[in-house]
Amino acid sequence: MGGNRKNPKQGMFIMEMSQLQNFIVTAEEGSMTKAADILLLSQPALSRSISSLESELGVPLFDRKNRKMVLNRHGKAFLTDAKALMQRWEHSKLQMKEMIHPTLGNISTAFVHSLGIAYVPEILKAFQLENPGYTLTLQEAKAGSIIKDLLTNEVDFGFATQFRIFPELEYTPLFKDNLVLIVSAHHPFTESQEKISIHQVAQEPLIHYNPDTELKKLIDAAFAARNETINIAYEGLEVNSIIGMVRANLGVAFIAESIVPTISGIRAIPIHDFKIERPIYLIHKKQGFLSNAALDFKEFVLRHHDINRT
Repeated sequence: MGGNRKNPKQGMFIMEMSQLQNFIVTAEEGSMTKAADILLLSQPALSRSISSLESELGVPLFDRKNRKMVLNRHGKAFLTDAKALMQRWEHSKLQMKEMIHPTLGNISTAFVHSLGIAYVPEILKAFQLENPGYTLTLQEAKAGSIIKDLLTNEVDFGFATQFRIFPELEYTPLFKDNLVLIVSAHHPFTESQEKISIHQVAQEPLIHYNPDTELKKLIDAAFAARNETINIAYEGLEVNSIIGMVRANLGVAFIAESIVPTISGIRAIPIHDFKIERPIYLIHKKQGFLSNAALDFKEFVLRHHDINRT
């Protein structure tokens, strides 16, 4: 959507909902750079949006201090109203949909790539068998993009890691997925009768993830904690490409233990005294409106994991 649109009859500007969302994220982050990254906007575009909103309101909302965006007293007062307006807008949209189709509903869900191989298909199949009237809109994305879509109300739920805490989001821990070393079925490690050491792994060419993924950060941190340097052969890949390259014996890699049984041509190799755990969360807006369909989906997921609701 573009900038403010003028009402020819009134000679006034009409505020757009995207401006409110841009303002809220910028206020929460306190940084134009961080907010632009989350919103997937250029900094100039975000700056224009904020300036246009301030012009329309007739007051500045931020104090600009050393590249930081600090809410002034006008901004603090408007932030409460902006959040209420966004929540009411989302509530109204979903309410209209449910009035038209009271027995139907759509749930929009995003998940990190590695969960799309086994976990997400299994839980969605079980949910749809129990709730055939609901439809699901799915999106595969990196954790950062999922958080952005949750904050901007593009999706109802996200299945991802808690790489950073946002006060507007609710994180429910579902399970911990161990990351395990995988090698080709023809790799020498498969012939070892004992667990290998992390030092041995560090000598092997590693097929690594995209630099801005949480999986790469977890693996890098685990190696650094053991004072081992990773021998990266290739990086910048998603899980399916990594599996293919490992199967071709181009290197070794770490993947979620839960997907190993679904893959042929590879072996999981135990490592002595070395463990990487990745917690997976169900994430949604704390105060955002959830449709009946979305509430049923949340209840199903919690029940699936034997989590008691509070």
